[in-house]
Amino acid sequence: MKRDHLKNKVAVITGASGGIGREIVKLFDKKGINLALADINITSLKELSKKLSQDILSIECDITDLEQVQQLYRKTLERYEKIDYLINTVGIIVPGLFENLSYEEIERQINVNLLGTIHCTKEIIPIMKEAGGGHIVTISSLAGIVPETYSSIYTATKFALRGLDWTLHLELKQYNIKISTIFPDSVDTPMLEFEAKHGGSPLTFLHDPVPPEEVAEGVLKAILKEKVEVCVPQAEGILSKLIMCMPSQVKRLWPKYEEKGEKKREEYLKDLELKG
Repeated sequence: MKRDHLKNKVAVITGASGGIGREIVKLFDKKGINLALADINITSLKELSKKLSQDILSIECDITDLEQVQQLYRKTLERYEKIDYLINTVGIIVPGLFENLSYEEIERQINVNLLGTIHCTKEIIPIMKEAGGGHIVTISSLAGIVPETYSSIYTATKFALRGLDWTLHLELKQYNIKISTIFPDSVDTPMLEFEAKHGGSPLTFLHDPVPPEEVAEGVLKAILKEKVEVCVPQAEGILSKLIMCMPSQVKRLWPKYEEKGEKKREEYLKDLELKG
């Protein structure tokens, strides 16, 4: 697909006011894509809308609530009459050892990261089928390819999304519905700061965080080139996939990676302190 074909397309972006979501919003706005933005924080959405070139549709939506997801699509169709793209960006993490997590913390991550994304994806399929096609893009994580210690449930949900999306890629091709999954390494967002301060995985800090703008470009790349998977950065994705072909290397390398990552986390926290 050529870039000029993006103009006047319609995209629903969930988690639109988050660190990654807002950069996708700004990039899509520049490309002339009509936007329906969803988030549980409607105030933040309204603030974001003031920075855009278009009069966007802002909808308060908790993706764990199926009725709210259905209402999101109804309102979008009332406004634009079609939906070309769904961008799933919502995700949360509760760092900690699996044995120490409460069932409430476990269920919350599963409900938001997995079930909420399933709601959004499943409900849009009949809309896209009727329209003759569409494209669904989901933000996962490199933790959806390799295990991330101290983030077991987050990792489990991200692994699940990869399996779901590959299956949907195969099942929905007949309807011209394309599926893409984005796998960022650590991203410079408030979520990363939260992990640093609340016992997140040392592996998260192994490499310097990528700016959220790069993830947004990865989403655009997935749409334009119809990529099933896009890793950001690409080199880390290749390495992660290679390592998982050799499980014995995970046991050997992970303790060393964690030690290095812990030192990098301390450096990251010091930088935060200096920035105030």
